[in-house]
Amino acid sequence: MRQQWVDGVRGLAMLAVVVFHAELVAGPLGWLAAANQDLAHVRMPLLMVLSGLLLSRSLAKGPRRHLAGKARAVLWPYVVWASIDLLQVCVHLLATGEPLPRDLLRLAVYNPSGYLWFLGFLFCYHLLATPLAPWLRGVAGPALVVLGGTVEATDPHRFVTLAGWFLVGDLLGRVVGPRVPAGLRALVGRVRWGPLAAIGRQSVVYYACHLIVMVYAVRLVHRLGMSEPRLVVPVAVVVPLGVGALLVWLRRHRWVDALFVWPRVDSTAGAEQSGADAHRDQEGRECLATPSGRPRSTRRPRSTPSAASSSPS
Repeated sequence: MRQQWVDGVRGLAMLAVVVFHAELVAGPLGWLAAANQDLAHVRMPLLMVLSGLLLSRSLAKGPRRHLAGKARAVLWPYVVWASIDLLQVCVHLLATGEPLPRDLLRLAVYNPSGYLWFLGFLFCYHLLATPLAPWLRGVAGPALVVLGGTVEATDPHRFVTLAGWFLVGDLLGRVVGPRVPAGLRALVGRVRWGPLAAIGRQSVVYYACHLIVMVYAVRLVHRLGMSEPRLVVPVAVVVPLGVGALLVWLRRHRWVDALFVWPRVDSTAGAEQSGADAHRDQEGRECLATPSGRPRSTRRPRSTPSAASSSPS
C-alpha cells in the first residue's frame, strides 16, 4: 500500500518535470513559468526524500548487493542515455556546421547543464551512504540540508543540499514509517493513483527519454508552421509521455530493457520477460525521474535538437 502512494507521488513529479521542460522548450507561457518557478523550491527535496525512503531496505541486502543493484538500475541508464544525448548533440552540430564543444570529454562524463545529472547524483548518494551507520545517516541528513543553505547556489550547493534531503528521506523511512497510524495508512490507501502510479513505477524510462523526444517533437511542429506556445506546449507534453509509454511496453524485449537496466546475462529461458521483471524490481523503483531543482534561467534555450542545451537543469 505504501509503495502505491510512493509510486503515485513519483509519477506526479514525473509529470511535473515534463510540463516544466515543455514550457521551457516550447514556451514561454507566463502563468506556467510562474508555477514552475514556485515548484522548483519543493520538487527536488520531495523527490530526494521519496528516494531516500527506500535506502534502508536496499542496504539490508548487504553492501555488495546494494551497490550492484544501484550500478544496474541507476548508473547504467545514466551512462546509456548520456551517451545517446551527447551523440545526437554532436550529430546536430556537425550537420549544421557548428563547432563541437571544447570540453567534449568532460561532457561525456558529466554535463551540469543537461538533465541526466540526477541519476549521477543519486548513484553517488547511494555510494556515500553505504558505509555509514544508521545513526550517522540520521544526523548527516538535517546537517547537510542546513549546510547546503549556506553555500552559494552552484553545483556543489545542489549536491550537498540534495544529499541532505536524500538522507532525511532515509531517516523518515526508518523512524516515522513504521509508526504511521493505521487510520492514516487506510486513508492514503484509498487514493486511486491510477496512471500516475504506473508512470512512477517506470519513472526512469520517462525521465531518460522525455527531453530528447520533446526537443525533436517541438522542432518538427515548428517546421510545420505551428509556433503558438499554447498549442506547442501540449504537444511537448503528450508526445514524450506517449513515447515513454511505448518504451515501457517494449521493455518486454531484452534489447529495449537494456536501455534502462544493466542486462542480465544469466537468463536464457525468460529473456523476453526481462522488462516485466524490471518492472517489479525494487531497484528500478528507486530511480526517480526528476525535474530541475535550479531556479529558472532568464535566458531561453537554443533552438537545437540538443536535450542538454535545452534543459536548464
